This record gives sequence, C-alpha cells and structure tokens, in this order.
Amino acid sequence: MIVPLLFTVILSMSAAYQAPFCFRSGVTWTSEVSGGIQSVATPNECRIICADSSECDSVTWYSGESGPHGGDYCELFASPDPQKEAACENCTSGPDSCVCSGAYTCSLDNDQLVDLIFDVSSELRCAEMSFENADCEYYSWYSPESPTLKNTCALLRGCFERTGSTSCVSGPSNCIDTDVIESDYPLCFTSGSTWIKDTEKGVANITSPYDCQTVCDLDPQCSSFTWYNSLASPLPKFCEFYESEVSKPTAPCLNCVSGRSACSCSMENYSVCETNHDLVVSIVPEVETEVQCQDLCARQADCTWYTWYSARGDRLQLTCFLLTSCINTMTCQGCHSGPENCEDVDLMPRPAQCTQYKELDSFTRNVNVPAVTGLCGSNDYCCDQAGLSYATEDWSGPAYYRFTGPAGTQIAEAPGLFLKCGTVLGGYMLGGHPGPADREVTRTVYFDNSNGSPVKPTNITVTQCGDFYVYYLVDVPDCYYGYCSLFV
Repeated sequence: MIVPLLFTVILSMSAAYQAPFCFRSGVTWTSEVSGGIQSVATPNECRIICADSSECDSVTWYSGESGPHGGDYCELFASPDPQKEAACENCTSGPDSCVCSGAYTCSLDNDQLVDLIFDVSSELRCAEMSFENADCEYYSWYSPESPTLKNTCALLRGCFERTGSTSCVSGPSNCIDTDVIESDYPLCFTSGSTWIKDTEKGVANITSPYDCQTVCDLDPQCSSFTWYNSLASPLPKFCEFYESEVSKPTAPCLNCVSGRSACSCSMENYSVCETNHDLVVSIVPEVETEVQCQDLCARQADCTWYTWYSARGDRLQLTCFLLTSCINTMTCQGCHSGPENCEDVDLMPRPAQCTQYKELDSFTRNVNVPAVTGLCGSNDYCCDQAGLSYATEDWSGPAYYRFTGPAGTQIAEAPGLFLKCGTVLGGYMLGGHPGPADREVTRTVYFDNSNGSPVKPTNITVTQCGDFYVYYLVDVPDCYYGYCSLFV
C-alpha cells in the first residue's frame, strides 16, 4: 500500500480533536483524488470513510474553511504518489488504517524483543506503542484468547519465524508498503504465481491472503484463490476465486499470492496418526493452529506427516508432533493428522467407516423407480425403518452405508421425489458432499410430500472416502419414507 510518512500528531486548530496516531500534519499530495466529502467533523471520521471505500487507501482532512472546498473537508486518495507530497494548511493526512497486521506470531527471541508490555487491551494501543518506540519496527499483540500471553504487547526489532495464529496479530510499526508480498507465508501459499484460467468470480477490498483464503473457504464453489495486493494492477486488493484448480499454480503474476481454500487436508478425531516414539522427528509445544503445525512439518526434511492436538485435545493441548510417516492410527478427540502438503490427498488415512460399512444396493431406492406397492415384500410401499415387513430389503437400521449396485452411487441432492424411489416421500440431502479437506460433514435430509414442500428434516453425516462416500443414516421419521439415490 502506498501511504504517506506516518507520525503521531495532536493538532490544535479551530476545533479540538486528536488525529489518528499514524497521521502527519501539514502534508497532502498533488496526486489525483478519488473523491471528497464535506462536513466531516474529525480526521478519524475521514479515515473511516476511506476504509469503507474500495477506491481509497489514504486521506487528507482539512479543518474549518481551509480546505479546497471549505468546511471540514475529507479528501480521498487511491494510492497517492509519495513523490508528490505538498504542503497544506490546517490539514492532516494518513492511511485508511493505522494497523496493517496479519494473524501470525513473530519470534520473541531476546535479540528481537525490545519490550514486553502486559495489560494492553487492544491491538491499536499496541500498534501505537510500537510506532512511538524508536527501536521498534514490529509488534505482536496477544488477544485475551491467547493460551499463554493474554493482552500482551511485544515490541520487536523485526519479525522472524512467522507462523499463523488464531489469537495473535502482528504487524509493522507503520503501514508503508506493508501488503507487499511476503517471503515467509506458509508453504501452502505460492507467491508470484496463479492459474491461466478465466474467472469472473472474486471479492474486492480484501487486505491479506489469509482473509482471501477464509473467504474462499466459505464459498462452496471455490477450491483455490489468488490474492492481489494494493500494488497490483488492474485489480488491487482483489481476491480471485477458482472452482476446480487444486494443482500448483504455474502462471506468473505480479504482486500476487495463490493457494487452496484450505492448507490442510487432515483427519480429525478418528484415524489420526499414532505418535509412536520411533516415528517422531520432533515435538513442538504451544503451536496454536493446525496450519502452523503443518508448516513446521513441511519445513522439516524428515517430516512427512504431523499430528496436532488442538485446545480441546484429550491428551495434550496445542502440541505438534512431527512424524516420519503415518503407519498406525488411533482415535483421539480434538486431534488432527495430515500430510505435510495436500498434493496427494489419497495418502490420507481413511476413517474406519470407509472400510466398515453396509451397502444400500436395492434398485427400489433409485430416483428413477416410481412408487409401486409390493416392491418391498408386501402390499405396502417401501420404508427405511428396521423391523417392518415392508422395510427396504437392504435397510438394517442406523449405520454407516454406501450406495452401490442398482441403487446408484450417491444420495439424491434435489427435491421432486414424491412417489419416487419405491416409496411415498422420497428423501434428498441438502448442503452438498464434502471435499478432501472436509472429509466428514453433517448434512440434513428432507422428504418430499404431495404439495412439493420438504418435511421431517433428519440429520445425517457424510464421509469422503476418496472416490466414494459413506453416510451415517438413521431410521426415517415415518412411513412411508425412504432415502433416495442416483448414479453420479
């Protein structure tokens, strides 16, 4: 981001106010403006207006009648040229935000640590302390959710050994060019490359690749992303979505970072890698995120797999085991295991239900079979309730099932199943099937009645088992109801 030189300033003009600590008084730019607003009472209000605009990253605020358009005027700029600074009266200028941090930690080694200050209640206050300290170039602020340092501000000479975090944010003392592409993103990110593919989908005004990845992960159609920083052209601060790209990006791009919607492709709770001492390369405590653990493994030559214990782990908490391989598996609440990268997700150890399931193979449950009495051994329609004389012949009560044979390969995902699938109210699933990074998800099945409206929502789980799915299904809520399937 191109912003002015930043200094703390308290201005005394016609009205008493305090400018944001990162603003500079008496300076503006002769660069082209992107807009302006009158009757803006304070420079901080001007900054907020800029932050809400996708066409602004810097402002100049004029007090009283001194502005180019009179009365308390807020002038907006989109990346003003720092070589075109100009003096102005009763004015103050600065960026759209005094903080430009990311969700990561920096090393607290003694040669990097300037000071460690406790009871700092906000990141903004920590950033201001960093700005005011001549020896400080970086800061890390630990939120109240931090398991080790709560409301603590670390003033630093630099940021080394950067790792992702959910309870700490770090950033430079000032925000000059801070969103240029960094060299120490997690290895699951690729700097300077994208995919050669037309895409019309994306989100503007995204300020970091971490935020871009989060937005992509929330979109079920997004498998990978490319983020462009504020120096990129023609789409600065833009998060571009790709629907089916999972390979490494190879097309060069300037000021960009690419990655998958999620860095990890791990298993949780069941079939996690056993942490046998013969397989352990290293044990790293106080690892706050799974991505951080995965990245530690990716940077360790002997590590191919990891097991990470989350804050709700049943044996350890926030501990990362780096492993030479994943031979045996175990069940562990709150644990995650995965490979050091996700280029070959078929290497993932599969949960027990991927090999220990029952088959739903009756032709009657296929969506193309109409409801006809007598298909299930009586003069009634089929029903997925165990113990009934007219239960579907492949149904045996709550269990993990796989759709096979004449039934099809997957559960139906669209309505319109009244008097279909050999039953009266056919059931279909909403929410979609999980991808490799999700593995097991909870979904809802609805049953179609005569007027086309869904009834009796029933929760199920769906497990991704490589090239097929298994479903944990329960007895349907009434008869005549049944789970419908189709070929995919």
